[in-house]
Amino acid sequence: MDAGHEETSVSRSRSSRALQIERTLSAASNVVGKAQENLFSRLARVIARRPVFTILLCLAVFLACIPGMLLLDGSENMFGFIKIMTNFLETFTFTTTEEYRDYMRATSMFPDTRTVAFIAKPSNGHSLVSFDVLRQMHKAEVHIKDTMRFESVAGRQLGFGDVCERFTSGSPCLAGSAVSTLLGDAARLSELEGLQNSSLANVASWMIAAMGMEQRASLPLLIASPLTFPGPGATELLLSQWLLASTAAMSTFTVMNTEDGVLFEKQAAKDINNNGYPENTVVRINQFSSSTIAMESVQIGMDNVPLIALTLLLMSGYVVLMLGTDTRIPGNSQVKLLLGATCIPGLSGLSSFGLLGYFGQGMSVLGTMVPFLGLAVGVDVIFLMVSSVNAVGPDVKDMEEVLVRALPRGGMAATTTTLTSVCAFTIAAATSTDLPGFLSFNIGLVMVLLLNWMGMLVMFPAMICLSQRNMTAREEPTSGLAVQARMVMGCGRKLRNVMNSKLGYAVENSLPFQICGASVWLVLTILAIYFGLQVGKGMPDTYFVTDSSKVHAYLEDVENSFVGSVPMELGLVFDAPKVLDASYRSRMSELVATLNNRSDLALPVSCWLHSAVSMLSSSASMCEVDTAILTYLNDTVTGTASARDARGGIADHLQAARCRAFIWQPTDSEKRSEQALNIIRQVKDGFPELRAIPYHLSFPAQTARYRIIKEKTFSTAGFAFLGVFLAVLITMPVHLAFLAVGNVMAVTCVLFGFMWACNITCNVISYCVCVMAIGFCVDYSCHIVHFADHGVAPGTPWDKRMRHSLEACSFDVLQGCCTAFLGVAMLGFGSAQAFRIFALLAVMITLVGGFFALVGLPCLLALIARMLRACMGSEIVPEAVPKDEAEPKALKDDLQDIQNFQDMELSVNGFAV
Repeated sequence: MDAGHEETSVSRSRSSRALQIERTLSAASNVVGKAQENLFSRLARVIARRPVFTILLCLAVFLACIPGMLLLDGSENMFGFIKIMTNFLETFTFTTTEEYRDYMRATSMFPDTRTVAFIAKPSNGHSLVSFDVLRQMHKAEVHIKDTMRFESVAGRQLGFGDVCERFTSGSPCLAGSAVSTLLGDAARLSELEGLQNSSLANVASWMIAAMGMEQRASLPLLIASPLTFPGPGATELLLSQWLLASTAAMSTFTVMNTEDGVLFEKQAAKDINNNGYPENTVVRINQFSSSTIAMESVQIGMDNVPLIALTLLLMSGYVVLMLGTDTRIPGNSQVKLLLGATCIPGLSGLSSFGLLGYFGQGMSVLGTMVPFLGLAVGVDVIFLMVSSVNAVGPDVKDMEEVLVRALPRGGMAATTTTLTSVCAFTIAAATSTDLPGFLSFNIGLVMVLLLNWMGMLVMFPAMICLSQRNMTAREEPTSGLAVQARMVMGCGRKLRNVMNSKLGYAVENSLPFQICGASVWLVLTILAIYFGLQVGKGMPDTYFVTDSSKVHAYLEDVENSFVGSVPMELGLVFDAPKVLDASYRSRMSELVATLNNRSDLALPVSCWLHSAVSMLSSSASMCEVDTAILTYLNDTVTGTASARDARGGIADHLQAARCRAFIWQPTDSEKRSEQALNIIRQVKDGFPELRAIPYHLSFPAQTARYRIIKEKTFSTAGFAFLGVFLAVLITMPVHLAFLAVGNVMAVTCVLFGFMWACNITCNVISYCVCVMAIGFCVDYSCHIVHFADHGVAPGTPWDKRMRHSLEACSFDVLQGCCTAFLGVAMLGFGSAQAFRIFALLAVMITLVGGFFALVGLPCLLALIARMLRACMGSEIVPEAVPKDEAEPKALKDDLQDIQNFQDMELSVNGFAV
């Protein structure tokens, strides 16, 4: 008995402390609410007294930000003057991964190269070994190597040979020619033409017979065949049979990663696409270069601009349709006012880019979505402000008094939703600084939201003041076009009346409606949690490629020709090699042997350092080691190729040495990631004393992102939820904060479930949408729970609170969903798959977020309230008392303490009665 009494006392003590915390947090939110009311009341008086000055001041702020767009950091020009970040390492690569650090360390010693590659695929039954096919390929190769010219940074006309001559003899400026590999000398094309009447088997044998061992060894890197390569030492018959089965050939041109190298690469890629030989009846030639994805990003950004303009027009039309005649004083319209208001989010989008430039940030292709989202979120406040002004009524004639009453109501709601969205995107930016493209995306959204908040709560009220200052009641027109126009623009008012009279009533009184709404909320959430955890990861390379790009044909040809894998040149850097140490040389030999035994090896490892010192005895002196290295580097055959793979002096002074291996890299993301991790573990974990660094651009740009993207998505969402919850606590009581954030979490769970159902993986795009879902949907939920508490007497049951809230803001929340839908829907017409996926996911969260806020959560709370009253057997409904008349002394009453205690117990479970 004593133990039970003690447990009860402890339970009451804990509940008392929890209740005290809840009271403290609620009191703090009330203080913040009062401070906001005072601030907006004073702001309203300033705006009403000087509306023109207020508008001009806001315009000056917007216009002062826009020139900063010229300062944006980036690697490519969009429209010739806006810089955009396009480098994969700048935009889509996590910079804190081990793969990224290894790549940067290796390329700091041996600068990376840029490559133009084209793949030639015979068509109409032609064979790769035929004269017509090789002649077309030779034509393309000659144009790039000898004919093509481009304007250098210094303004001179240069070609491939000129770019090569600008570097030291040790710099890689290479051309991998499929024609030269097959014929040995392009002059033999005339001999091949004379063999046109011979069988293809004879032609293939003729080619193989003239090849040296080095040419034969490079065949699988340049020629695609469905047969397994028999090896350079195989018989001529086997090699000719392999060559006859070949389906495509590839030629590559490699230069150093310099400004002139980039210009050469772009010109070569352009010429391959535009000079006539990419498409003919004999062979199809498609190219891919290091700048291809970069240029595709620029094109996508340019394609998005007209979509932004179209979105702005649609948004303006929709706002006019819904609110054109929804004025405080009957008989009037506000078309000009609304058209001006919808320009504010557009100005905010441009100004946000300018602020990014002033802050020294860059904009990636993801940043081109910021104006869409700015319009989607920003226009919501128009409905809030118009609703708040209209709530004042026509009896108040003084516009200063109208704004003093309206601005605190609309401003507090807009501030709460803006604050939570800003918090979500700020947390997302802070937790993703290692992904520069996503960082700039989130910072841009924060800027848009803040600038839009300023415009909507300062500039828009001033515009309302000017619009309604001399407005008087008018008679409704009875004939003509004006009647039809007012009927069309009266849709919003009719919809508002229907929602106010029907939705709130159904939520409060209809048990079937409550059951249906709550069931949908619960079932969707539970199923989404189960299936959402099974979402895959990875992103095809074509997501950021325009639909009309020839890259699709190139990647398709590569995939079909090389049968799921492509040759990849793996770099292997030995950092400060201790070649004087016999055990080091021995371990190096073991590593080379281990790599040569890999099943995915295309060619044996080429390692000049191993070749130079592997034959030395274990007791070799420093002089012998130095002599071996010098002899190898000075050899006329081996030295030219090896000089560019050495840094520093010899022996103990050798700073680094690079070796190379050609690996068959899978095109499938999962297999590619597994292979990269296997290579890294094999080299770094298996031979840690060698300090060897295996690297390739795909390791940081693709495999590392694939490895961590799912965990980053969930962790970033978790931090965003926490930040939003803390932000909501500032302006709302704790139980309301739990409700708002809980509803947003349910929407986010449904997002992951929808991704699983549509086979959409965790990738850079869904990573953005996940955080955007939190920033979007928290607005809807905050509106609903805010008005469930604003102006409602303490102790009011939640079914009645939900009816009050829906009557107060359901129309505004619905319009927020509709404008968000319009804001992102145009991305569905984007020129790249990534943006269409973004639009699909964004539309889904908009629809689900609106349904959960307007129907799901209200029905759930109303049903729980009904069930609790049924369990208690009675219902006490207090009279409606304005919230500001409820004195704190009421908390001292025993009955109120009991009610608050019950409220607190239920709020712990995520809802309150």
